[in-house]
Amino acid sequence: MTQALLTADALQVGYSRALFGPLDLQIRAGELWCLLGRNGAGKSTLVRTLLGLAAPLAGQVTLAGASRCAYLAQRALFDEFYPMSARDVILMGTERGGSFVRPRGAALELVDAALERFQLEELRNRRYRDLSEGQKQRVLLARVIASKPDLAFFDEPTSAMDQLAEASAYDALDALRTEQKVAVILVTHDLTLAKSRADRVLFLDDVERRVHVGSAQEIFSSRALRKRYGFAVDGVDEA
Repeated sequence: MTQALLTADALQVGYSRALFGPLDLQIRAGELWCLLGRNGAGKSTLVRTLLGLAAPLAGQVTLAGASRCAYLAQRALFDEFYPMSARDVILMGTERGGSFVRPRGAALELVDAALERFQLEELRNRRYRDLSEGQKQRVLLARVIASKPDLAFFDEPTSAMDQLAEASAYDALDALRTEQKVAVILVTHDLTLAKSRADRVLFLDDVERRVHVGSAQEIFSSRALRKRYGFAVDGVDEA
């Protein structure tokens, strides 16, 4: 078994009180985690705590060695009035102490690879602000991947995409997990995606204030998930 890139021990998250009981988890290279839960269950708060953007109420989060994290929030803040091309936006993801004015060849190679991976070659020189919302999301996904993370966190990253673009984006992330062993953590409401693609599922039960972690098969056959989602679980497609 590969070493855990990120470990949570007896973790409790929230603000004035814990949103759910203590959580233990280990995220390993190449895994796809899907975080499920109804609105307000604490999915985004959990992700922010795992990333170190919010302090835990109890317990701890440990990042292995020099592991790098990247995060695409549900509503990415980006100044669309700045006249940057799609390629320039992706290039910003490669900045690590280098010059943005005179980028190194290696950075440009990462950008070109990300453009190809997310089928953005024809949009490379288009102004970011002129793109559709779905195209913008694909650019921001490519920007995350161009940063060469070990763990990539996404909060509903395909919400503005059509079905074809969404499937293509998830196929690209699957390929990256296989080829580069990137651990991908997705906050999603898509039960079909979680059941058909996820290695591990984390379900936040906001009613009982409990967290359930296991394989997709374990979580989707659990009483807890069925109690919250009802007949919606029975209609979920298999891969």
